[in-house]
Amino acid sequence: MKQNEKRLLMLFLVMLSIIGGLILTKRFQSWQRSLVTRELAVQTGRSEADELMKNAPAWKSRGEWLTKHQPVVKSDLDADNDLFEALLKNALISGVTIVNKQYQEPVKNEFYNQRGVTLTVKGDLARVFQWIYSLQSPSEFRVVPWLKISPDKDDPKIVVCSVQFWRWYQPSALKTT
Repeated sequence: MKQNEKRLLMLFLVMLSIIGGLILTKRFQSWQRSLVTRELAVQTGRSEADELMKNAPAWKSRGEWLTKHQPVVKSDLDADNDLFEALLKNALISGVTIVNKQYQEPVKNEFYNQRGVTLTVKGDLARVFQWIYSLQSPSEFRVVPWLKISPDKDDPKIVVCSVQFWRWYQPSALKTT
C-alpha cells in the first residue's frame, strides 16, 4: 500500500469513528431523555399514589356514606316513576305547571345508575327557580345538568323552562339488603 492510500484509509477510519461516535452519542442522549421521562412519570405516579393512600380513610368513609344513603333501584320503571312523582309533587306545591315530560336514556356503570327526565314547565320566574333549587339536594342524589329559560309568548310575566333532572342510584353490584 502506498503512503497516500494509507493516509486516505486512516482519514476514512477517523471520519468513520467520528460519525459513529456522533450517532452513538445521539442515541445515548435519546435513551437518557426517555429514562428521565420515565423516571418523572414514576415519581408522579408515586406521589399520586401516596396522596391517595393518605386520603384513603376519608374516601372510605365517603364510600360507606354513599352505600348507606344512596337510593337503590327497584326497577327501571320504578326509578323513572319515583323521580317524576317527586318532581310533580314539588311542582304542584310550588305553583309550577308541568307542560311536557321526556324520560332520558338510563346510564349504568360501576359507580351509579343514572335516571333522568327532561321537563318543560311554566310559571313565575321566581317560583320556577325556587322549585328547581328545592329539588337539588345532595342527600336526594338529584342534579340539574341543563336548563333553558325563555319568556312565554302569551304572558311576559310567565317563563317557559326546559330543565333536565338526573338522579343517581346505587349500582346493581352494591345493592344492600
